[in-house]
Amino acid sequence: QNIGGSEAVFKEFADLIQGEGAEAYKNLGLSQSDYLATANKMGALFQGAGFSIEESMNLSQSAMQRAADVASIMGIDTSAAMEAVAGAAKGNFTMMDNLGVAMNDTAIEAYALSKGIKKSTKDMSQQEKIGLAMEMFLDKTSYATGNYAKENETLAGSLATAKAAFSNFLTGAGTVEDVVDSVLNAASVIMTRVQELLPRLVEGVNQLITQLLPYLPTIIETLLPGIVTGAVSLMTGLIGALPMILQILI
Repeated sequence: QNIGGSEAVFKEFADLIQGEGAEAYKNLGLSQSDYLATANKMGALFQGAGFSIEESMNLSQSAMQRAADVASIMGIDTSAAMEAVAGAAKGNFTMMDNLGVAMNDTAIEAYALSKGIKKSTKDMSQQEKIGLAMEMFLDKTSYATGNYAKENETLAGSLATAKAAFSNFLTGAGTVEDVVDSVLNAASVIMTRVQELLPRLVEGVNQLITQLLPYLPTIIETLLPGIVTGAVSLMTGLIGALPMILQILI
């Protein structure tokens, strides 16, 4: 459905956006299907505002990639970041706060003025306003460029990539090699984190034992009678049930 949607929205550029979607598992942490679902929506909205098909494709790709990069820094879900930029494509900038960019008419006008555009948002066409908003978003978040790719070296990022690669494989959009590579990367990250954690874990356990030692006699004195009583009751019950158990076995 989403591949068919991309062909309807992006027409002769459909192969390009589908190719981006096939690589989205490692660049954005999205399956091809999820990538195209957002791209189709954004492309249609951009075109409705007056952008050409090629412009809508380029804007969608840039905004989605940057949203994923920012989300990996902000610690928010990638799908929420996609919703934010999809909303901005139709002029709803409310959720852009989640991506660290306060976006409203006043902010857009100030950004336009910094670019030498002396025009209020009321006098702008929908295309001009949305185009400036996207430019402002990309400009203000340039610090995040390429960060999602770096997050593949973290536990959360590597697991998200592996999940998206597996989703692609199930739908036929990805290969088993993609899944294997992403899983091996995740395993490597996990092993690295375990190696980093082990010394701290051992040290922590040693400290805990050292601090508990003075209280050990009191703990044993308190717990032992109950443990002994429970053990005796258990053994008595087992001995009482032994004839029945033997009869059943025989």
